[in-house]
Amino acid sequence: MSEAPDPLSVGWIDRLTPTAVLLVSRAWVMQQVATLPGLTPERRAALVDELIAYEPERRHGLRNNFIGWLIMLGGTGLAHLAGVPPWLGFVAGLVLVLVLAREVAVRALRWRLAQLTGPKREA
Repeated sequence: MSEAPDPLSVGWIDRLTPTAVLLVSRAWVMQQVATLPGLTPERRAALVDELIAYEPERRHGLRNNFIGWLIMLGGTGLAHLAGVPPWLGFVAGLVLVLVLAREVAVRALRWRLAQLTGPKREA
C-alpha cells in the first residue's frame, strides 16, 4: 500500500502560486509553517490557508507610491549621469522597490504567523 501524500509537501506549483500579498509564494508559507514544532497536520494546513489568504492592512499608499516612483526615476537620472542607458537605472530602481516590498510582505506574514501561534491573550 502506498502512503497518502503529505498535504504540506512543497511542489513546483506551490513555488509558482502567490499568496494574497503577491510577492511571497505558497511554498514559502508552507516552509515557514513546517518549521513550527508540535503542530498537528490539520493545524499546519489551517495555518497555511490562513496565511495564504492574509492581507495586511494597507496604509500610506500615496507615500509609498511616491517613494517608489522617486526611486525609479532617480535611478533613471543616475544612469544617465553615469553614461549608461537610462532604462537600466529605471529597471534597477524597480528591482529595488520589489525587493523592499517583498521584505515588508515577509515581515507582515511572519508577524501574522507569530500572532496565530503565540499564546492567547485575554481581552
